[in-house]
Amino acid sequence: MDISTLFNQAASKWPQALAIKELRSQRELTFAEFNQALNDFGAGLLELGVGEGERVALLADTSLDYLLADYGCMAHGRVRVPLDPSLAPGELLAQIKDAGARLLLFGAGHSQVAAELLEQGVVCLPLDEVSVQCAPAAAARVAQVRTALASLNYTGGTTGAPKAVMHTHASLCAVLQNIVMARAALPGDVLLNVRPLWPIAAVALLAHVLSGGQLILAERFDAATFVSQLQHHRAAFSSLVPTQLLRVLREPRLAYPDFSALKSIDIGAAAIAPSVLDDACALFGPRLSVLYGMTEAPWTCYLSAAQMGQLRRDGESAEGLVGRPVFAAGLRIERPDDQGVGEIMLGGPQLMAGYWQKPELSAQVLQDGWLRSGDLGRIRVDGYLQVMGRSKEIIRSGGKSIQPGEVIECLLSHPQVEDAHVFGQADLEWGERVCAAVVLKPGAEPSSEQLQSHCQRVLSRFKVPRQMYFVDTLPRSHYGKIQLNRLLEQLG
Repeated sequence: MDISTLFNQAASKWPQALAIKELRSQRELTFAEFNQALNDFGAGLLELGVGEGERVALLADTSLDYLLADYGCMAHGRVRVPLDPSLAPGELLAQIKDAGARLLLFGAGHSQVAAELLEQGVVCLPLDEVSVQCAPAAAARVAQVRTALASLNYTGGTTGAPKAVMHTHASLCAVLQNIVMARAALPGDVLLNVRPLWPIAAVALLAHVLSGGQLILAERFDAATFVSQLQHHRAAFSSLVPTQLLRVLREPRLAYPDFSALKSIDIGAAAIAPSVLDDACALFGPRLSVLYGMTEAPWTCYLSAAQMGQLRRDGESAEGLVGRPVFAAGLRIERPDDQGVGEIMLGGPQLMAGYWQKPELSAQVLQDGWLRSGDLGRIRVDGYLQVMGRSKEIIRSGGKSIQPGEVIECLLSHPQVEDAHVFGQADLEWGERVCAAVVLKPGAEPSSEQLQSHCQRVLSRFKVPRQMYFVDTLPRSHYGKIQLNRLLEQLG
């Protein structure tokens, strides 16, 4: 199966049903109109001389035009290269050059960056100027070979040399199947999207559309209006990263929110603090789901809203639990210790084909059909995967291993701490010393010693941060993950 064929099938099943609505412009497309718009985009690529297999970089905020370009590239045998709009022009240029992109398509809000890239020799065109209206009879698409490259997804844009995950039509179709079966959306179900579409979120939206669902595109996430948007559009599904969820919880709550249409809010990426999970369940009820995967292996495990609700009714916090493997996904623990904790290994057809032009790195991560996740975890007796943290983030001080997560949780329990991150720094005597970067709440002024004393009442002495750094903000990616290189630069 390939992306083009899946679009054709959806258009034949629900031709007159509404597929996508963009709130900013109020543009709407039925499934038949959407399929034709993809063909118009493909005709535009032909006029520009962009051949099959060539890479097309995308730099834009959430919009209907973005999705047409994203899906249109894959449906017509071109390779999508979604870029992170938060990166500096130099970082974007490095990724564009690494991909060998034929051109860059940019949204209206990124014309200044495009002008800078144009000066560096990058061919840049506005997204809305590519499509060429063509007759339906002249727009037949050729099914793509399953092993053909469909997408290059760059990861770690601030951690050094560009590194792109390669997904083929086969692996993306497997991801789509996993999502369709795990989420179980019905034709006509509404999904409200408030997330940026790079690098892989657009694929999750595609799964909903291919289920016959209706997609509502909000341009940007707004914590103050998210709950009212859910109610107004009678959304059955939405998706948030933990940082967005936390912002929603900080907003004044509606007296009687109506969530009768809501089936699930998917939460992924960074770990959810227990206190945040408690507050989220109090607001939304048994409607929170947790997904686990990575760009290299999207949607590998899923904890459904029903399963989360049952765990909570059984008195479990569900902290770190990400469900069981979905459909054809594989899961095992490499070299477990006496507690069953080891590196999480992921398998299945949803795995990437490797890293673009990095065979040695690919061989290090992909071994005998399994992907080394770099995450630590254990599989419980009930089959649920519990993620315990990143193996690379373990701090080893004085011969002892320290999980940064429990130190962060302790710091966050202090009433004057807004945010925190814990990491190790080289130490001649101890090997590594525990350090913390702390964001204080407005008006708060606790000293390093006061925070250390707070930690000593909860943690073993060797886990207490030896060095405290006070910062205004912690640099995070859209997915809520700390960008450590930028934090270290910020700390000097």
